[in-house]
Amino acid sequence: MTMLRAGASAVAVLLLAMLAVPLGAFDATDELSVPGQAAAKRALAVLAGGQQPTGAWGGSWGGSSGVVGVCALALMGHGNLPGEGDYGTHTAKALQFLVRSSQPDGLLFKRGMPGPPMYHHGLATLALAEGWGESHDKDLRDALKRACELIIATQNAQGGWRYEPKASDADLSATVIQLMALRAAKDAGIAIPKETIDGAISYVRACHNAVAQGKDGGFGYTPGNGSGWARTGAGITSLQLAGLYRTPEVADGVAYLNRFQPIGQEDPQANEHWFYGAYYATMGLYQAQSSGQAAQTTWRIFYPAMVNSLLGRMDKGGWWGGGWDQYPTAMSLLILAVPNRYLPIYQR
Repeated sequence: MTMLRAGASAVAVLLLAMLAVPLGAFDATDELSVPGQAAAKRALAVLAGGQQPTGAWGGSWGGSSGVVGVCALALMGHGNLPGEGDYGTHTAKALQFLVRSSQPDGLLFKRGMPGPPMYHHGLATLALAEGWGESHDKDLRDALKRACELIIATQNAQGGWRYEPKASDADLSATVIQLMALRAAKDAGIAIPKETIDGAISYVRACHNAVAQGKDGGFGYTPGNGSGWARTGAGITSLQLAGLYRTPEVADGVAYLNRFQPIGQEDPQANEHWFYGAYYATMGLYQAQSSGQAAQTTWRIFYPAMVNSLLGRMDKGGWWGGGWDQYPTAMSLLILAVPNRYLPIYQR
């Protein structure tokens, strides 16, 4: 899927026409928060200002392909296409950093980068897919194609992925980001085998703790594992991005998320995984609006509350603190980017 390249207003018109949710289902102005947009503007300036000439960022994690990928997504989510927009040059530099991180086997991860390779690889592949859909840069396409081939080759027999680029065991978190990356690449024109997508969907579904089976409706880290807030957001997001909007797993997951703050009473984990969970809960509930009035009502309550929660966590320097350096700021910017409708991965 490609987008018009005639300025932000034209892009917005096109994207609104392609949304998962019918325009009559909500008033987009309800999502726009003046303080939220001001916070995003400030954070974008801080994020762009910290980029290094290589296209990476500072700190232990800022030079990793996963964090650079999330930063690139955050910039694109606010209309900064490669080479276009206030920070378009920053986006282009970040994407070229990811291209230079590509290994001969397609892995977007270099020796010496911290953390699990496949999680970084999934985030970086997603960023390249969105960037390729905007720029049609051959270097991006070539790196993206190899990255997808590696994901396809390392899927295990259950349909999932784990931390290393090999077919071994699997977990929901690593599987979700590979599934999202493949869906984005497919939308951008890369050929992805149907059986690979189907296998990933089967694994995500296997992690669901179904209400019909007397369980709580959430998603576990692995099949049979206990449910969690962040994992449930990730599970319903990935299923809906794969085209499964009206399934028991999504309905159960939405009800499960309703139990947690910022709209419910239960407190989700309060460490660096909060930003991961907040991002996936936001995207999962945003997509779920297509399932009917109840989910639309949930969204109307949830999103302003989530924005307020983000504003309360933002520090005076225009940043969000937590683990993994720039990661919390980039994830927060992606949440604040929802009213923009710029990233194709968040369209039906």
